[in-house]
Amino acid sequence: MKKLQGAHLRKPVTPDLLMTPSDQGDVDLDVDFAADRGNWTGKLDFLLSCIGYCVGLGNVWRFPYRAYTNGGGAFLVPYFLMLAICGIPLFFLELSLGQFSSLGPLAVWKISPLFKGAGAAMLLIVGLVAIYYNMIIAYVLFYLFASLTSDLPWEHCGNWWNTERCLEHRGPKEGNGALPLNLSSTVSPSEEYWSRYVLHIQGSQGIGQPGEIRWNLCLCLLLAWVIVFLCILKGVKSSGKVWIEAALQIFYSLGVGFGGLLTFASYNTFHQNIYRDTFIVTVGNAITSILAGFAIFSVLGYMSQELGVPVDQVAKAGPGLAFVVYPQAMTMLPLSPFWSFLFFFMLLTLGLDSQFAFLETIVTAVTDEFPYYLRPKKAVFSGLICVAMYLMGLILTTDGGMYWLVLLDDYSASFGLMVVVITTCLAVTRVYGTQRFCRDIHMMLGFKPGLYFRACWLFLSPATLLALLVYSIVKYQPSEYGSYRFPAWAELLGILMGLLSCLMIPAGMLVAVLREEGSLWERLQQASRPAIDWGPSLEENRTGMYVATLAGSQSPKPLMVHMRKYGGITSFENTAIEVDREIAEEEEESMM
Repeated sequence: MKKLQGAHLRKPVTPDLLMTPSDQGDVDLDVDFAADRGNWTGKLDFLLSCIGYCVGLGNVWRFPYRAYTNGGGAFLVPYFLMLAICGIPLFFLELSLGQFSSLGPLAVWKISPLFKGAGAAMLLIVGLVAIYYNMIIAYVLFYLFASLTSDLPWEHCGNWWNTERCLEHRGPKEGNGALPLNLSSTVSPSEEYWSRYVLHIQGSQGIGQPGEIRWNLCLCLLLAWVIVFLCILKGVKSSGKVWIEAALQIFYSLGVGFGGLLTFASYNTFHQNIYRDTFIVTVGNAITSILAGFAIFSVLGYMSQELGVPVDQVAKAGPGLAFVVYPQAMTMLPLSPFWSFLFFFMLLTLGLDSQFAFLETIVTAVTDEFPYYLRPKKAVFSGLICVAMYLMGLILTTDGGMYWLVLLDDYSASFGLMVVVITTCLAVTRVYGTQRFCRDIHMMLGFKPGLYFRACWLFLSPATLLALLVYSIVKYQPSEYGSYRFPAWAELLGILMGLLSCLMIPAGMLVAVLREEGSLWERLQQASRPAIDWGPSLEENRTGMYVATLAGSQSPKPLMVHMRKYGGITSFENTAIEVDREIAEEEEESMM
């Protein structure tokens, strides 16, 4: 919209529905709200941020263990197959949505308001994940500080937290071999340090009786949230089971469905080559996971040799690998505090990149919904979000906090995440239309996606994810932590946690339908159409059919929407449809 040149100029009359605050005179007319949203300061910022977001803690403690327990090298076959069918196509789809619209996970559903609940589900999932993910970063900070000593505190038994079962697991050697040890009835110092000192899990009777808050963990969690807040302060400027395991690893590692990729892409310039970036990030992430597997299992193999036990008695999944096995391995090296500090500093940097993306996703999504009120106060709003999530995470700092962390980890982003991704894929391809989406990408990148992407978006990706969703439900297994089995009410709570994100989708549909007028079918049709202001955020990037949808335009399409809401002649509807069809056909002919 052009700025006023003087008070004597006559301004065209704009329908109230299409007026912005700049039209109404509520704010300074010189403010460019699209530009005020912010952008990456360099071409590599987006690429490096995506790599940092995708290459996280999962590459260190999820991928190696899943590969080991699911056939070792054979696991790479379904892993790369799932990467090709689901990972790469959905990664590109999410980046394309964000970059084309310059909107976050909520506002991007101007593409089809009927499915805005999928954006709300994304925020719910990423919010729950961010709460427990920062607790893991707090554990890393705890160990980082504990490494600043001449002797690692988990190196020997004899401390107040150790029991008579504690045994320093160093296998006695005879010649070139190690005598096998029976470790089943003993516990390593690193394991007791983790469970009895760091977690103090003996002070809890279970998930229903979490015990007292561990103030050292509480302070570490506070420090973790302060670091995250400082990071986002200035925004972006600063066999059956093996198939399901491979799919989960792709989702967790690439971050598809969490909204982080969409958020990062929304800060790109309109013509950023995200096609190239997609392959760089996804393939680079896979290679990083494999290299991490080599590094981790070389350490586990060394420990197996030292202790004289099979590797499967040494390997653990998740936090057990990072906070028990690896700390124990550090004690077997010279200058162990130095290597321990470096290891946990590496985990800190890996975790912070992902956590930054989680918080930026939430902040961007909400500020894009209320840009004229929240963007000027983004720093304050970000601080409030961090404080609220810190308070919600205090339950994780109690003696039984690990039980709650396991529950959140198992259910917050499980089947609900797959439902969100399936819904997003179907909404874009079936409702908005694959041809139209490809035409948008052509406008943005200068070429259309090939047959590979279209086939995956239309059929292969959603069909595969649907099959995996059904399989995961049929093969459902209750959560557990060591020998502890969660009570039925906790399992039900976890299932409801996952269902809540799924229920956001029909709830959003209901709200969208109620906002329209006419019969149910007419309401569904109107709610599924793109909003009148859907398209590139900047005027210079609006070409073709998007020229007629600029705010204040007197073209048939915005007038038709205005009249349908406020009464009057609705014959413009057929005209608008014909105009859009003619423009689309002309564009398709020119692209051939």
